Amino acid sequence: MNGIRSFAPTVLVAALGTTFGSALVIAPGIVTEALAAAGLSELGPVKAILSVVGWLFLGIALYVGAIVTANTCATLIAGQTRIIALQRLVGATGATLRARITRTGLLVGVLGGLIGAVAGTGLTALFVVVLRGNGFLPDTTYTLLPWELVLPVVAVVLATWGAFAVGSRRVLTVTPLQALSSSVEPSHEDVRSGTARKVWSILLMAGGGLLMLVGLLGSAASPIAVLPAALGGFVSFAGVAVGATIVMPPVLQLIGRIGSRDPVVLLAGRNAMRAPGRSSRATIGLVIGVTLLVTFAVALGIMQHVLEAQLRGQLDGGSPEQVQGMRDFFVQLNAVISVIVGFSAVIAAVGVVNALALGVLQRRRELGLLRVLGLTGAQVRRMIVTEAVQMVVAAVLTGLVLGTFYGWVGGQTLLGSLGTPVAPVLPPLTIGIVVLGALVLAVAATIAPVRRAMRVPPTEALAVD
Repeated sequence: MNGIRSFAPTVLVAALGTTFGSALVIAPGIVTEALAAAGLSELGPVKAILSVVGWLFLGIALYVGAIVTANTCATLIAGQTRIIALQRLVGATGATLRARITRTGLLVGVLGGLIGAVAGTGLTALFVVVLRGNGFLPDTTYTLLPWELVLPVVAVVLATWGAFAVGSRRVLTVTPLQALSSSVEPSHEDVRSGTARKVWSILLMAGGGLLMLVGLLGSAASPIAVLPAALGGFVSFAGVAVGATIVMPPVLQLIGRIGSRDPVVLLAGRNAMRAPGRSSRATIGLVIGVTLLVTFAVALGIMQHVLEAQLRGQLDGGSPEQVQGMRDFFVQLNAVISVIVGFSAVIAAVGVVNALALGVLQRRRELGLLRVLGLTGAQVRRMIVTEAVQMVVAAVLTGLVLGTFYGWVGGQTLLGSLGTPVAPVLPPLTIGIVVLGALVLAVAATIAPVRRAMRVPPTEALAVD
C-alpha cells in the first residue's frame, strides 16, 4: 500500500463529511445572533432546535461516510491481496498489517477532518458575507469559530478510524498461499456461506423491524412514536448494509437478464455473480443515497397530502389560496431538506465513483485477457459501462423500495395520531432526478478508468500482478 496517497478518495469523503458538519454546527449560532440583532431574542430556543436537527443530519452523513469509507478501504485491500499475501509469506502477520492500515485510517481521518473544517468554516463565512451584504442578515458580529466546531472533526476522525478497522478485516484472512493466485475476490458461493454475516444481517433487520412495529402500534397515541420507528429504520438498514453481499447479487442477476442475448451484456451481468463483494461495495453507497432522498420525499409527500385533506375538511371545501399556500410551503421545505439530505447522497455518490473506478483499474488482467480472446476495445468499454448501469439500476430499484417503505413508516408514525391511515406518496420529480442522476453517475464514473485501462496493451495487461 502506498500510504495515504492510496486512500485519497477516502480523504475526500472525510473532508466532505466534516465540511457538512462544520456548516451545521456554525449555522444555529448565526441564526440565534441574527434573531438577537433583529430584536427577537425571545426566540433563543430556536438555536437548540436547530442544533438537534443539525446533529441528526450530521449523524446521517457520518453513517453514510463510515459505510463508504469501509467499502473503499475493502476495495483497495481486495486489489492488494497478492501483495499482502507476499508480505505474509516473508513473515508479516495479519495483525501487524491491519494495525498499519488502521493507523493510516487515523491519519486519513485527521487530514480529511482538518481540510473539511477549514472548508466548512470558509464557506459559511462566505455565505454570511453575501447574506449580510444583500440585507438578509442583520449587520452584526457572528461567531464563525464556536467551540462545538471540534465535535464534527472528532466525530469524522473516529468514524473514519472505525471504518478502516472494519474495512481492513480482510487482511487477517489473506494467506501466503494466495500470493500464487490471481484471484482477489471471493466467489458468490464463498460469500453466501458466511454464517456470521447472515446472522448479523438477520438480527439487525429483525430488531429494526420490531422497533418500527412498536412505532406503528404507538402512532395512534402520540407523534413521539416516530423516534423508535426512526431508530428501527437505522438498525434495519444497517442489516441491509451488512448483508449487502447476500442481498445485492441476486438483484443484479435479475437485472442482468435484461438484454442477455447480447454476449457483451450477458458477460457484464455474470460479473456481478463472479465478484459479489466488489459489486455490493459499488452499489450499497448508491442504495444509501437513493433511500435517504426517497425516504424524506415520501414522508413530506404524505405530510402534505394529510394536512391538505385536514385543511379542506375544516374549511368545507377549502380556500384555494390557502391550499396553494400550503403547497408552496412544502415545495420550499422539500427543496431545503433535499439540499441537506443531498449532501449525504453526494458522499454516497463519491463512494460509488471510487468503487467503480477502482474496480476497473484492478481488473486490467481480466480486460487484457478478454481483448486477447477477441473482444474489441469498443466491446470491452460497452461491457464495463453496461455492468455499471446494471449496478446502478439495481441500486436505484432497491433504494426506491426501501425509501418508500421507510418514508411511509415515518409518515404514518408521525401523523398516525390524526386517526387517518396514510398511503405512500411518490413525488415524480424526485424519482426522475434520482434515476437520471444515477445513470449519469454510472457512465461518468467509468469513462476515465476505462480509458486508462484501454491504453494498456493486452500483453502488458496480462503481465500485471
